[in-house]
Amino acid sequence: MTAQKVYEKLMQTGIISATGEVTFEMLNIKTIVKDSSIIGNVMQDWLKSFFDVHNIPYRLKSNTQEFPDFLLHLSRDDVELLEVKCFKKSPNFDVANFQAYARSLLENPYRLDAHYLIFEYIDLHGGIAIKQIWLKNVWEICCNSERSPLKIQWKQGIPVNIRPATWYAKNPKYKSFETREEFVNAIKKVLDTSSVSAGLQKDWYKKVSQKYKIQTGRDL
Repeated sequence: MTAQKVYEKLMQTGIISATGEVTFEMLNIKTIVKDSSIIGNVMQDWLKSFFDVHNIPYRLKSNTQEFPDFLLHLSRDDVELLEVKCFKKSPNFDVANFQAYARSLLENPYRLDAHYLIFEYIDLHGGIAIKQIWLKNVWEICCNSERSPLKIQWKQGIPVNIRPATWYAKNPKYKSFETREEFVNAIKKVLDTSSVSAGLQKDWYKKVSQKYKIQTGRDL
């Protein structure tokens, strides 16, 4: 199974405009949960059931908090990685913690080829409706910003979380990166110009590039 086939299956089954609600029941009392902060976790759990119903094979990490949310290859952990993200109105999720992501690319640069399945939803008085879904590469949902070569949440001058671009906008102020190499180069520029953990800056781009070639057989 591939991420592209998962996306196509979702589209074929009419996911756009589909509605749903989150409920909780105890002592025969049922209530609708209106807390939108849990929608991301709920959609991830729903997707597991979708896979099961449609006989789509997948695996989960033993630690479900680790990246990615789904492993679509049944024996390899370095290909067909699928991460799920959700938002309403405008993308406000964290793509990844900046330093942790930069550090992980030194060991596992194949993460750059992971796919992101992104759901946009709208509120419906206690329920939600799916407005749109996208399947994107990580560089296609990231961009630069006025402050730095990569759009990031900063705290006291330290880069914290990579923040998403508005990739679907017709005329965005900051366009998404067009290639994997542009994205990696943007990370390098932030590392070169900010105060981050020792050891990340030195030859980071070179190390990631060489390891990516070894792991995938391709250049950045």
